[in-house]
Amino acid sequence: MTEFYLYQTLHLCHGRVRLLDRHVGVLDRCARELFDRPYAPDLRRLERQVLDFAVLHGYPDDLSAFVRLELTSEGEVRLIPLGVSYYEGYALRSVQPDGIGIRYEPPLNGYPTQAREAAVATARRMSECAGGRVAVQCGTDGMCRTIEGAPMAAVQGYTVWLAPESVPYEIPASRFELRLEGAPVRGHRFVAPRSVEYGLLVAAVEAAGLTLCEKPFDMDFLTGADEVFWLDYRGITALAHCDGRPLMSIIAERIAVALEGIFKG
Repeated sequence: MTEFYLYQTLHLCHGRVRLLDRHVGVLDRCARELFDRPYAPDLRRLERQVLDFAVLHGYPDDLSAFVRLELTSEGEVRLIPLGVSYYEGYALRSVQPDGIGIRYEPPLNGYPTQAREAAVATARRMSECAGGRVAVQCGTDGMCRTIEGAPMAAVQGYTVWLAPESVPYEIPASRFELRLEGAPVRGHRFVAPRSVEYGLLVAAVEAAGLTLCEKPFDMDFLTGADEVFWLDYRGITALAHCDGRPLMSIIAERIAVALEGIFKG
């Protein structure tokens, strides 16, 4: 893994790329911070390029399809096909995997890089070895972060708790700089931007008329949860079990209906 790049996964449905401007906004902010260069393509031209790419790979227009957009540190843009969905738009997926809590911090504190994907894949494998299918990521502080690298939520009654995807990472001023008389105290604070899916999940919870609570919670909190689910580019996936405890998916289905309604309303 020698190449460094950023990525976003795009959801295509009925001849449109959903939330393309937000995906580009995430890439632009990350590219400015990590590559010291902006990413500001013409959105109409980019959407046409993505849709033509989908046609080239035989993607149907009546179902959702997915295309990965990669941006290298040199400014190269790549499109990669990720297949077709069984569903039309965002939905509550029929698969309900078992989750296992695993404590780790992703490289670069949650920025959408290939290093983060590798960490997610490693955690997933560790979960499989422990009898699960997916990893519920907890940070080194014990607080829940994501599932499969995507924003996760826990439901208690009619309240939906959303876990923060990342926490600030500080690089302090060097000891050499601090020793220099009159030198400014430098340092850097990295805070990964919220994912497009996080913002979409917030909007869906509100559209469903549910109470939203954006506060950190730990794995012990999940022992009292009715449901645990996550939202990625495909839609909502609810856990069947979390660390062996059975869960439901009633509220997750309600949110999924409200989620798709955002695009049809």
